Amino acid sequence: MREPAPLLRGRSLVDRAVQRIGQDIVSRHYPPGVSLPNETEWCEQLDISRSVLREALRVLVSKNLITIRARLGGRVRDQSEWNLLDPDILLWRSHGEDQHVFASELFELRRTIEPAAAGIAARRIQPAQLDELRRAYNEMEAAGEDTGRFFEPDNRFHKIILGAVGNSLFHALAQTIVVALDITLRMSLDAPKGQQQSLPFHKTVLQAMERGDAAAASEAMLRLVDASERDVAEARAAITKKPKSAAAPKRAPLRKAAR
Repeated sequence: MREPAPLLRGRSLVDRAVQRIGQDIVSRHYPPGVSLPNETEWCEQLDISRSVLREALRVLVSKNLITIRARLGGRVRDQSEWNLLDPDILLWRSHGEDQHVFASELFELRRTIEPAAAGIAARRIQPAQLDELRRAYNEMEAAGEDTGRFFEPDNRFHKIILGAVGNSLFHALAQTIVVALDITLRMSLDAPKGQQQSLPFHKTVLQAMERGDAAAASEAMLRLVDASERDVAEARAAITKKPKSAAAPKRAPLRKAAR
């Protein structure tokens, strides 16, 4: 079984249990239709209490990943029933096996939403938000090829535009786009040509925002997303050429991981 993403420090035991079980479900360790372990087995495997486990399972039920019935226990639901736009599920899928298909789906989602958002934001962006956008761009430029320094302002650049739309319904959808954005940006960090190649695309978006040109902002964002997809494809091709690393160590129980 593929190892899940590292458990994040600072999360509660319930959150950690949700992450561990959810990742195992999405990675097909527990395929759709299969019966899940009973409470005793779960608690022993994860070294958690029944109350923590039950709360974690309730969260997974709310994401449509599992069903729980009295005396029958839990079962994994078919993927067609999962809440695939749930930010947690997106993150879990990012650690799955078929990264090519998943990346393609993420970019189709971004290509549908972000250009439209940029067009609306160009008409609505406030002076303070525009200043933040300029600062994010300047920080990307100053970062050079330091991917650690480049990633945060790049991520922030897109978030500022999504936030400038100013639509409460869009805001709920934007949370999913932000996760998709975060995943795809991380996928592109190993692009052989580096990060600075994306700066002209970002600058064109910024200039359209400064002019309040909705059509130009939308077109510029589409080109930026397309360029990002090319970066991810090149990064993945470069990774496949690297020698495989040693197998990951066995996972620790949640209580030990929390220390």
